[in-house]
Amino acid sequence: MERLFEPILINSLRLKNRILMPCLDPGFAGEGGVVNPRLIDYFTKRAKGGVAFIMLGPAVFDPVGIGGKSEYRIYRDEILEGLSTLVEAIHSCGVPVGLQLHHAGRQANPDLISANAVAPSAIPCPVRKFTPKALKIPEIERIILQYGEFARRVKQLGFDALEVHGSHGYLIAEFLSSYSNARKDRYGGSLENRTRFAFQIIEEVRKNVGADFPIFFRIPGEEHVPGGLSKEETSLIAKLMEEAGADAIDVSAGNYKTAEWIVPPMILPRGCNVRAAETIKRKVSVPVIVAGRINGPELAEEILRQGKADVIAMARGLVADPDLPIKTREGRAEEIRRCIACNVCIDHLFQDKDIVCTVNPEVGRESEFELKPAPQRKRVMIIGGGPGGMEAARVAGLRGHEVALYEEHHRLGGRIEAACQASIKEELKGLLEYYEAVLKPLGVNIRLNKKVDIDMVSQMNPDAIVMATGSVPLLPDIPGVHLSHVVQAVDVLLDRVKIEDKAAIIGGGTVGCEVAIFLAERGVDVTLLEMFPYVAHGIPRLVGKMMKDMMIELGVDIMTNRRVVHISEEQVIHEDPEKKRASLPVAQVVLAMGSKPRNDLARSLKDLVGENYLIGDCLEPRRALEAISEGAEVGLRL
Repeated sequence: MERLFEPILINSLRLKNRILMPCLDPGFAGEGGVVNPRLIDYFTKRAKGGVAFIMLGPAVFDPVGIGGKSEYRIYRDEILEGLSTLVEAIHSCGVPVGLQLHHAGRQANPDLISANAVAPSAIPCPVRKFTPKALKIPEIERIILQYGEFARRVKQLGFDALEVHGSHGYLIAEFLSSYSNARKDRYGGSLENRTRFAFQIIEEVRKNVGADFPIFFRIPGEEHVPGGLSKEETSLIAKLMEEAGADAIDVSAGNYKTAEWIVPPMILPRGCNVRAAETIKRKVSVPVIVAGRINGPELAEEILRQGKADVIAMARGLVADPDLPIKTREGRAEEIRRCIACNVCIDHLFQDKDIVCTVNPEVGRESEFELKPAPQRKRVMIIGGGPGGMEAARVAGLRGHEVALYEEHHRLGGRIEAACQASIKEELKGLLEYYEAVLKPLGVNIRLNKKVDIDMVSQMNPDAIVMATGSVPLLPDIPGVHLSHVVQAVDVLLDRVKIEDKAAIIGGGTVGCEVAIFLAERGVDVTLLEMFPYVAHGIPRLVGKMMKDMMIELGVDIMTNRRVVHISEEQVIHEDPEKKRASLPVAQVVLAMGSKPRNDLARSLKDLVGENYLIGDCLEPRRALEAISEGAEVGLRL
């Protein structure tokens, strides 16, 4: 990893390595960006993990440009002291820090702004829907001056650099792109005119911060919408930004219409913006930063070695594991808790909630999750090797307990083992590999192919038991479900049964969509039946959007508002909300109708061991997020 840990200079800013944490609002700040201990703990944890630089933000300087409730409203003097405190805390860890200047434009949150949103043209945002007010030239000139004024404030607050946000469909990107800019004056039309706003902003910022203060410019390498910015166009824009005074080009992608490219889920390939970054790098001489599904050091090193970028931006990767840089430098890459790009974190932000992380239960609770040796070493028996059981074993092992982990199947993983068989969920394999790498060195005794019963527990006589036995698929009360051609989705994903002909999948939630894609990719004629008006319910929205698009592209026939009332040897009978029935000829039927707790053993053991816990699906079927979080919490209580 020589290139990854090679220092680099961005203007006067020296980075000790090539790993940067870009702006990702965790939502922990108070309304309007009030800094609190929780926010400080979150960022200092990442600063201590070996990252070279942290970009805070977004920071909004205009009340009509607010996109989120916890964005730093740096036009409010009362938040400035807290920002300075946060900067000092990160500096105390030996890490420089920047602030991203931001104006949401037509993508501003209507619930947070008191006036109409503004944009280069009165073209509605396809997601926000409302029509913005087209800016007049004097208003454009005022915003340019605001960028300069507040850039000076950023420097005065003690930040080491700033970033001008010109990506993700926000105001500057709206000017840059023909997709959102239909102006006929000097700020619209030709590329030169559409770039003028951004060019003048960089010039004004430079005027206010001086020659040696680093300015980053974030650019959408591609917008991925018809009529939007292409990588060829953004490479020309990047060159103009360099000429205006930008010291680094930070490449991301997308806008609100293509938000899956802003925070790419696991369905998109790793390094999905590298192609655009490489095109931009050929045009500019300043360092190029690239973000987008780079969750491990191997890919990062490859990108740098091939000269496709100069710095690697990891946001979710450092949310998942703040110690990623240290572990890489020390040759412990197998111990990295890698981001699986499930986008649960981003889904929370979309709902104006604080972020959480499926694989890292410590996020936002860094002080609470400080691991300390247990006051008394206990013999802990964990029954079930799914994500909750594995996390409980990890935390209990780190605290010094004697841990035995029992799994009745031939490998660890639980329901994750089935999920990662689908091509769109292959990223989950990394989570299993992580636990396999960290549990053995902790001395956890992993017992595979061991089904636990009361006699075994009595013989082991543990001090504490953690039940993580998961759930079992539901068998609905539908006539015909016991026929031989009716199977469960988990058995299909694990190749326990073969589906080769026309199949009906009953249930359009997470598992139903996964198995529909799994079968359609193998050439099976698939019909998906769902009783609700929509499919992909319970899935983070960007992941769900892409899964629906994939199913349509693969030819899956999606039938919503359909309740299955009978299954026969050759057909499925279903009805609509008006009770009108229809038949669907099929050869095989796959059930994906949820699951129920598997807790029979837990009830039997209730009085056998004094200290016992239930976690994950055996308590209530939910997501890996809850299972891992509960596993960590139990590990801390033991």
